[in-house]
Amino acid sequence: MARRDYDVIVVGAGAAGLTAAIAAADAGAGVLLVEADTRLGGSSRLSGGHFYAAGTSLQAKAGVDDSADAMFEHYMTLNQWMVEPSVVRRYCDESAPTFEWLMEQGVTFPSAGLYPSGVGSTPRGHMPQGAGEEVVQVLEGQVSSRPIDVVLQSRVSELITDARGEIEAIRIGEDTATCGALVMATGGFGANPEMLKKYYPDSQQADDWRWYIGTEGAQGDGITLGENIGAGIDGHNRGLLLVTPGFSRDLEVLLPGWLILVNQAGRRFTSESAPYTVLGGLIQKQAGPVYAIFDEAARQAAAPSDISRAYWVDEVLEKQADTGRIIRSDSIAALCETAGINAAAMAGTIKSYNEDCSAGEDRAFFKQPTSTMRSIETAPFYAVEVRPAIVCWTGTGLRINANAEVLSTSEAPIGGLFAAGETVGSLHGDRYVGGGGSFGPCIVFGKIAGENAARYAHARNNE
Repeated sequence: MARRDYDVIVVGAGAAGLTAAIAAADAGAGVLLVEADTRLGGSSRLSGGHFYAAGTSLQAKAGVDDSADAMFEHYMTLNQWMVEPSVVRRYCDESAPTFEWLMEQGVTFPSAGLYPSGVGSTPRGHMPQGAGEEVVQVLEGQVSSRPIDVVLQSRVSELITDARGEIEAIRIGEDTATCGALVMATGGFGANPEMLKKYYPDSQQADDWRWYIGTEGAQGDGITLGENIGAGIDGHNRGLLLVTPGFSRDLEVLLPGWLILVNQAGRRFTSESAPYTVLGGLIQKQAGPVYAIFDEAARQAAAPSDISRAYWVDEVLEKQADTGRIIRSDSIAALCETAGINAAAMAGTIKSYNEDCSAGEDRAFFKQPTSTMRSIETAPFYAVEVRPAIVCWTGTGLRINANAEVLSTSEAPIGGLFAAGETVGSLHGDRYVGGGGSFGPCIVFGKIAGENAARYAHARNNE
């Protein structure tokens, strides 16, 4: 057999790709790391870098009794079992060991960074001291300390397979590089309008409000390259859309407690403090637009806070109302007429809500904290439409098994092809599990993919 250029080639250098390259090199493989951008890190560098995990040393130190079993039950129940159980189970089982490995590499996770992430009261969110930037910098340092070849500004145009259908090489322009195994870690497709339309149609409901928080490099290359050699795709129409009033492209995902959300029927349908992981889906379930409703007293008191400095502050709201972006009326009835909201139901909704404000509790939806609730009674009154429009990440991707092997459309692993990170579509359901629920799997399956790719390449070398 002719000698291959590399044992393992890793395509994409975000958190998943960096981790895969490190793991493969530590398993004794000769590694090439290929990145299309001008620097390493991808969208991971822009993220919070939170890690969703159960059974960690930080949890133990905080007296939190948690386990992979409990995490698995929560994850599967939240997603109504509409995910690959074996893949989710592997993530849950490996989340704590991989988290400890990441700390050993040099990433700092302070005890104060442990918090209940997303839907659920168990603190499984682990916040690094320096966000995703720190994680990427640490992993970059680990890559540079190993004999890993790195090439930048090199977009892979083709995966080449041999007569048996196993991965043989990659093509970049006119150049090729051969390998024994390959890890696909090119990220998602949030910056690719055509792929959003095809694989994430729910994102199209936001129309021109839609924007993506990641890098322009998130073009879905891994999906396209995989499909071209027969890879299966999983997780259709999945991802995370964050809610915005659309005033600007600022990433603020929480709503202040002094407003209420109503549908066109004039009814509240959720707590306004509902987790961002489910709020977008709740809004999309409504028939027609959803409006945030508040009054003049609330607007005047809307000072900048940890929740918002760009949207829900008095001067911004006044300016948007002056331009007509926010509906402003001297009566609730007139507000409803302009917005197309059922006025009789709205009057009843506001009456009940004002009574709850006086009682100091949200008896309908249990909004927290109740101290931020404000009655709606001082004219003028305001209505502003909100939409799930900020594309946070995309959940459609290559189908893998628990070993991070990419499966073909005929249900068999494609020889030598592994995948990790946002390129994978087997892990995420209709509802995001919580902060770190995307970044954590990047590290977990990056490590699994790198180790298994090295093992696969070594076996081929010994044939």
